[in-house]
Amino acid sequence: MNILMIAGEVSPYAKTGGLGEVMEALPKAVHRLGHDVRVYMPKYGAIDEQRLAFVPIGRSTSLTIEGRKMPISFSASILAQEVPIYFFESDDFFPGDSQAIYDHTAGNLPFYAFNLSVFKLLDILDWVPDVIQVHDWHAGLVPNLIADLPKSSKYAHIATVQTIHNSAYVSISGQRAVPKERQDDGSGRLPMEVGQVPYLNFLKRGIVHADVITTVSEQYAKELLIRQSSHGLYDVLSPRAKHFFGIRNGLDYAHWNPMFDPHLPVNYDHDILHRKYDNKRALQHRLGLPIDEKIPILGMNSRITEQKGYSLVFEIIDELMARGVQLVVVGTSQKDEYDDILCEKVRQYPGQIAYRPYSSETGSLVYAGADIFLMPSLFEPSGLGQLVSLRYGTIPVVRRTGGLADTIFEYSHRAKGTNGFVFEEYTGEALLAAIDRALLVWSRKPEWWDLMGRAMALSYSWEIPAKNTSKCTVLL
Repeated sequence: MNILMIAGEVSPYAKTGGLGEVMEALPKAVHRLGHDVRVYMPKYGAIDEQRLAFVPIGRSTSLTIEGRKMPISFSASILAQEVPIYFFESDDFFPGDSQAIYDHTAGNLPFYAFNLSVFKLLDILDWVPDVIQVHDWHAGLVPNLIADLPKSSKYAHIATVQTIHNSAYVSISGQRAVPKERQDDGSGRLPMEVGQVPYLNFLKRGIVHADVITTVSEQYAKELLIRQSSHGLYDVLSPRAKHFFGIRNGLDYAHWNPMFDPHLPVNYDHDILHRKYDNKRALQHRLGLPIDEKIPILGMNSRITEQKGYSLVFEIIDELMARGVQLVVVGTSQKDEYDDILCEKVRQYPGQIAYRPYSSETGSLVYAGADIFLMPSLFEPSGLGQLVSLRYGTIPVVRRTGGLADTIFEYSHRAKGTNGFVFEEYTGEALLAAIDRALLVWSRKPEWWDLMGRAMALSYSWEIPAKNTSKCTVLL
């Protein structure tokens, strides 16, 4: 089949979280099944054109919005030397001098234009996809646009898939700030008046009008069909339940592999697992912590938000320090309050807590050097951190939610498929109990080594998720 995947982020061109990483790996995996897969995204000013090659395609053209012609153009690159990726270029909507991927001051209009541009791109390519898969809210208007086309259009019969990566984000303009009477329910023809654009709920539009809806884990699909955990999407998702599927994300082992990770001081695999402890010492040294293999390191590598469970960590942090552990946090805080708490705890426990902003190098070293990986998320659609930590032999402690529930199972030395420590209630007490269970097994070294080897031998590759994605498109 001809498949066009549209997203707001694709690594290495643009990435703020898991979406960009998924969009680097999934197109490759589906392409390897024999499909003609292509990708489309905006060209942000923050993209490093010196490092990544771009070729202009077609002639410059324009979008007409409320009678005003806005010049646009397109360029192309090759994703991972396999998949063509096309870029929407516009100084009006995504100015080249802006270093922001998401400009909240511009509102929804840039992504509204990005959605409208899809047919212009297809005209230039002279290519008609069988399926367009839109990822998250960024291109959620495309299924609506296709549904609105006259049947005589060559694009009217393209099947559409809306994939939900994180239901908490529905557009640049958060719907919680929109007056109730102006909130978009996603139905009807797409408004063409610029005055309506700030009120559009891109994700709802995609859910209502797509032929099939998918999300990034089986458990998260179940949670989205419960009103309280749907982030306001229950009323549009429940009528589409028969067309709604959960497909677990995978992990790109060509990228996440401790044997070849260029950021690690010492590479290792499950056959030479003792080398992992060279990375533990390197992590302690780099972050100014006492170098001691006998001290368990708990690592966190994520956006520092409530979603990731940081309020639970703050609730138990003093009790945790009393257990003699070291805590390493790598990430970017989105709340000054969280940043202040972490900085204060570093001052209070200078030999036990280290806090650094995110970087690829430090992130990899946390996965390799920590003993235990904390992921106590309030909600987690899929999660990649727990899969990376398994591959690096760092045992995860997670809350049973979303993709974490589908991939991490409470450890028992009697059960082969068990690979971590899991708690259910969103409380600090439940998190601390799970950590204590992990520390108890950590203290039994032969058993812990067996658990690390077991974790590293597990496979959560993209092969099966790619096949399931293809099955969904075949259903269309």
